Amino acid sequence: MNRILLLSFMLWGGICLQAKKYTIQDIPMVHLEDRMRYVSNPDNILADSVVTMMDSMLYALEEKTGIQTMVVVVTGIEGGDCFDFAHRLGMEKGVGQQGRDNGLVILLSTEERCVQFATGYGLEGALPDAICKRIQSKYMVSHLGKDDWNTGMLEGIRAVAGYLDGSMTNELQEEEEYGLGFVLMGLLFLSPVFLILYKVFKPSTPRCPQCKKRNTAITATKVLSKTKYYEEVEKQYTCQDCGHTFVKTEKHYFQKADDSNKTSVKFTRSNSDDDNESRGGSYGGGKFGGGGAGSKF
Repeated sequence: MNRILLLSFMLWGGICLQAKKYTIQDIPMVHLEDRMRYVSNPDNILADSVVTMMDSMLYALEEKTGIQTMVVVVTGIEGGDCFDFAHRLGMEKGVGQQGRDNGLVILLSTEERCVQFATGYGLEGALPDAICKRIQSKYMVSHLGKDDWNTGMLEGIRAVAGYLDGSMTNELQEEEEYGLGFVLMGLLFLSPVFLILYKVFKPSTPRCPQCKKRNTAITATKVLSKTKYYEEVEKQYTCQDCGHTFVKTEKHYFQKADDSNKTSVKFTRSNSDDDNESRGGSYGGGKFGGGGAGSKF
């Protein structure tokens, strides 16, 4: 009987110790509860002192630059795809200011053993994908690979904040410029090849259905329909050889979705001793398009 009870207890304990798989909706929105908090650490993977230091750096970053950051540290994520999860998190929670799209999501999932940066549209120039990857490689992965979550995340956040606010004497920038020199030299030597390939494979106008020649030109366009993601356009072509006129329909996809219906997310918390003072932060409805970088460890 005692053995059965012991086995049952061990089985129950094993189930309880399994890593939770978080959905987007499961992630606690700590910044909406307290405008000075940015690090969501529901499984207590990071020490409280480390979370406090990271919050302090990210608060100073937003005060100085306006950049809004969400850091999420969890045991596991639903689906196991860190890239998809981080970008959906940024989009669905609207991280970043509307119109500036200056949001940044940093995700660490210990079970997937991945760290992922997702940058909003407006942050892709200030924090390029190559710099995101370099920060992970230089400051984070060696620590995270040893399960030293505190050091890896703290050093990574310090590097990100320092790069974005300009306070870092930039080894990262120097490395980027050094690498850029090699890229430019390569392009210089390869440009004749690219020119030849462009001439061979360059996009051509539609072939005339009557005389079968490609000497056609657009003579009229009309928008047939429009959604937040694309517009359907009707183009009229006229053949410059035989004069035949024909119509083709195309879809033009937008780089960004229309923000007109996006509303900001805001949470306020009342304090009975302080006349309902608002302490909650807000996200303005930033957009994400796939920028950033990820690393496994």
